[in-house]
Amino acid sequence: MFQALRDFFSRWFGRFRAFAMLAGAWGVIFSVNTLIGFRAGFEYDDGLVYSTPAFQAAARDKLQPGTPDYWNSVNRSYGFERLKPVPWLTAWALRALGIKVAFFLDRGPEGADSLEASWRKLADEFLFTPTEDAKYRALEKGRFVLYASPSDSGIIQARKAGVWPLRISRSRKSVSPLESNPGKFGERVLPLSRF
Repeated sequence: MFQALRDFFSRWFGRFRAFAMLAGAWGVIFSVNTLIGFRAGFEYDDGLVYSTPAFQAAARDKLQPGTPDYWNSVNRSYGFERLKPVPWLTAWALRALGIKVAFFLDRGPEGADSLEASWRKLADEFLFTPTEDAKYRALEKGRFVLYASPSDSGIIQARKAGVWPLRISRSRKSVSPLESNPGKFGERVLPLSRF
């Protein structure tokens, strides 16, 4: 009977010790990433969400693309967008490791307050980059270690800024005018990110 008790406590102590080692390793990684201020950037449109329905809603309102009213309509139509689970889980995993997450949006900031409020638990920052040069400057200026993008131009800007690029596959039904050729630049492609 004493041998059975000893085996029982020995087994549970071994499990506790393994858990303590993993928790300690996570604590060190989280602390280092937080103190250094590492960041990861994710393109919002066709990256984290399938945003074509929001753009279609603005088109149905017959608004001129690129105007403040158009961006206001697109940004307030976030309820029509569909979350892409794999990129979303990737962003949360990085956040759990102490890396701050920034969303890059190729749209205007008009009416984005409700969109930002809906994502405030995951996103530390929203960067509205109307041009590729603005995207490059934001990537170069911050301490970005990863940039996830569905577009070729996003991968190019990440490479120019010295940031590790990660390709997110775009939905086949996307209306985005940006080119997307996964693997064209030798970047890693996030599996199952099309859905």
